[in-house]
Order: sequence, then structure tokens, then C-alpha cells
Amino acid sequence: MKSGSAFLLGSFLLSLTLPQALAAVPLANPEQDRRAKQAVPPSGKALIYVYRLGDAGADTAPGLWLNGRDSGRLEPRTYGMWAAGPGRLDIRAGKAGAAPLTFTCQAGRVYFVQLSVNKDGSVSLKQVSYGAGRTELQQARLVLDPALAARATAAPKLSAPVSVPARKAPAAKKAPPVEKPKARPEPDEDEQGESGVTLIAKVGSFQLASASQTIVGLSREFSAASVAYGLEGEWRFQNGFALGVELFGHTQDYTTTGSAESGDMAVTNVFINAKKYFRPAAVVQPYVGIGLGSAAVSLSAGSNGGVTGSTAGFAVQGMAGIAFRWRHVGIYTEVKYERAELEATNAGTGAAETIDASGAGLFAGMSVHF
Repeated sequence: MKSGSAFLLGSFLLSLTLPQALAAVPLANPEQDRRAKQAVPPSGKALIYVYRLGDAGADTAPGLWLNGRDSGRLEPRTYGMWAAGPGRLDIRAGKAGAAPLTFTCQAGRVYFVQLSVNKDGSVSLKQVSYGAGRTELQQARLVLDPALAARATAAPKLSAPVSVPARKAPAAKKAPPVEKPKARPEPDEDEQGESGVTLIAKVGSFQLASASQTIVGLSREFSAASVAYGLEGEWRFQNGFALGVELFGHTQDYTTTGSAESGDMAVTNVFINAKKYFRPAAVVQPYVGIGLGSAAVSLSAGSNGGVTGSTAGFAVQGMAGIAFRWRHVGIYTEVKYERAELEATNAGTGAAETIDASGAGLFAGMSVHF
């Protein structure tokens, strides 16, 4: 349909359906809703979804203004979609003069914005990540508000319908065939994610690089692997970089060659970590990182005697893994290597001793995002 005809049809539909829309926001049928959720950006455009879930304003339908244009209204668990050119986009909700949510659109990208009505009646807008937006959009239904329809008919053609007559409206001309939706676009590696605090708890196994060490003149054999733990808090930036603090520890049993002596070695580490998460807006996020900090080693003897004492020193670690991240929770898998060679003094002889707490570990855990 040519743009002029589309505009006339949109105006005609607007005049026919406006009285009904004031009573209730008309919704798309399941097929129209499915196609809209699978839409891809038109050539040279970005695709914008604004959605609303259940909130405190169940009986309200706030209005939306995109770059100053009245763009309809949203009831609970509904959404609208628009094509936007590259550049700055201002979205206002509730009032045309409200403070806008502003971001820069890039052609070929898909953006998600959540609208919420608060208990005090105020309306808020928040941009969410690609992964969270795709997931939460499934809980909402496409709006066919006449104001949305009028805008959409004059907009460039999308791969999914964004406007049809409201329910109970007089019959209109048959719309031209809709192109088959293309494959859903994957977010680019540099697409912006969400910033905020993430808390991570993980457990796994840790194996010393030097399983046999000479300590206090005797050869001590350490267990091949032990249970290890980690607690970490980090601040995530939208570009995928993160800074955090980690408490990491493990305990190794040891026996003594040619002697009945035994005991254990407990290692406690504190690291300042820097990480880079790739594809920060996706659910699956590979990452790499490095940490600098300290290691504290405590040796204790068993019932038949052994080495006792403690020491501390500098430690460094490297890690890589995959984070599976949803809106507020996630799953972590990680492999890490620690380098920590610590110096101690033999209390009996005054000689220097070296305790090597270096090694590698494999971990899995859960995360909570705020």
C-alpha cells in the first residue's frame, strides 16, 4: 500500500474506532501477536518495543509519546512496537511533558522498554536488556490502539503487522500480504546490557599444582583435589565490564612420606577482580577475568603430629567461564588458576620455607542480580 493510501486508511480507522478505544484498548489476535514478537527491524531502522506487565495501576492505561508524538496507551500486560530512525529517541509516559527516557537508536537493533505504574500513580520507564525484554514480552499482548494504528500505517513496512482495525470496527479493505518473518536477530557482542550489583556463590574442586612439597625437611603429599568455595560481589557495567571482590578458599589434606605425620592446609584468598562479559545483553554470556589479592595459608597437625603454622602473601588469579543470566538470577560455570607461592620461617631452625598454594579449580554456582 502506498504511503498516502496508508495514511488515509489509518485516519479512517482512527475516526471509526476512537469511541471504542476510550473504553478499552483493543488487542491483536494470537497470529498478529506472534508475528509482531518475531518482527525484525526494517532496513535502516531500529525496532522499539514498549511493554507493560502487571503493576499497581490495574485500572489505568497511561499514554505514550515518542519524540513528542502521541503514540497510544498501554493497559497491563500489553505492548506496542514502532520503527525508529537512527539517532536520539525520547519516550514519555503518563504526560506529554513528563521527563523522558532517552537513548540513541542504531539501525538494525531491537530495543525493549518497560513501562510501570507505581503505587502512588506515577509512571516510570526503564530500558531493559535484549534477553530480559524478549523473555518478558511473552507475557504481554500487542495493542491495536487507534493511535498506534494511525502511526503504524504511515511508517515504513515492517516484517510483522503493527496495525489492524480494532475489534467490532466496520470491515476494511484486505491488507496486502505480510512478508514471512525473518529469523529473530541475535544481539551483537557490543549491545548494551544492564548495570547493577551481582552476588555470586559457587562451589567446586581445587587441585594444587604441586601435590608433593618439602616442608620442614620432610616430603608432604597433598590430596589430589578438595572441595572449594567462592563468594563474590561485583558491579556490572552496561558494556559488559565488571569490577568485584571475591572470597575464595579450599582445604587440602596431607600425609608425610616415611612418617605417620598428617594434617591439613587451609587456604583463604581475597581478590579484587576485573572481568569482561561478552554479549552482555544475551542470556548466554562467556567471560574472562583476572584478580589480584592475597592468600593466607594455615597448616595444622593431625593426631600423629605434623606441621603447624601460618603465613600470607601476594596471589594472582585468572578465570574464564560462561554465565547464564536471566532477569534476576543466573547460573555460573567457571575454571580458574591461582598463583600463590608464600614464604614462611621455620620457628625451630629459622630457615626459610616455601608453601606453594598455586593450583586450578572448576566451579559452578548461582547468581542474584539487583
